[in-house]
Amino acid sequence: MKDDTLIIRITTYSSMFAGIIGKIVCHPIDTIRAKIQIRQTMMVKIKADKLISTLAKETIQTEGLRGLYKGLGITIVGTGPAYSLYLTTYETSKYLLNKLNFMKDSPNLISFTSGMMAETISCILWLPIDVIKERLQVQSNLKVFDYKNTFDAINKILRSEGIVGLYRAYGATVASYGPFSAFYFMFYEKLKRILDNPQQPSFLESLCLSGIAGSMAGFICNPMDIVRLRMQVQRASLATHSETGNFGYKNLVHGILKVIKNEGILSLTKGSMAKVLYTCPNTAISMSVAEVTRSYFINKYQNH
Repeated sequence: MKDDTLIIRITTYSSMFAGIIGKIVCHPIDTIRAKIQIRQTMMVKIKADKLISTLAKETIQTEGLRGLYKGLGITIVGTGPAYSLYLTTYETSKYLLNKLNFMKDSPNLISFTSGMMAETISCILWLPIDVIKERLQVQSNLKVFDYKNTFDAINKILRSEGIVGLYRAYGATVASYGPFSAFYFMFYEKLKRILDNPQQPSFLESLCLSGIAGSMAGFICNPMDIVRLRMQVQRASLATHSETGNFGYKNLVHGILKVIKNEGILSLTKGSMAKVLYTCPNTAISMSVAEVTRSYFINKYQNH
């Protein structure tokens, strides 16, 4: 269908700007989320809501306000093309799966599968961004490396670990973010069906529904996200032969089992509130801006 391919083309361009806005707004809480998830102590004496404010104050006191924005540079540079690839792959996957007879009557399965495909493909761009960003975010806590800025981080990772260093834990990342994207799009598309015009939701409609979908998906996938993050930052410890921050996870399943054994099963919820506080506004802002921008250009094209 001509309209379907038009949506895919417009999505490619409209999503670039949308992804950047969401990341910039939510970066400070993402930094706190990362700092919580690398801690191997449960910190049970501090309630979840107090833990976020405590770590925020601690970060500002020790690193200054810019400590909350570590890794923002690579995020801004990389998010545009990465988010564009992410949404474009999702729309393309939906288009192709809808043409399959055994799939076209299963919208939830199509959304779930397309979300997984979107993450798997876009990880080619997302993973190096995350590795650099998260090492910058937690380096003051792990104290196993000292990156001055984004360019210094890239240079040191390439020298000590090679290009593979930027793609460490690819499997764990897909296994973590893949289900998140799958659940997110399945929830979001299902919620959109309550609208009068699901194909072109308003900014407010998309903002609310995307935020709800992102919150649910973020909470469900938090245990996998903990292990994924630790696997990405532990490589620096291994490269420098440091025991600090060397979690020793071989893969995602091994990591989850080690967390349960060493820290207790409740540790799998570590950072879940910060995760939800990040994914809710991030997905809400990014998707609502993308939806409205896409609707604008589709209507403009059709009117001409």
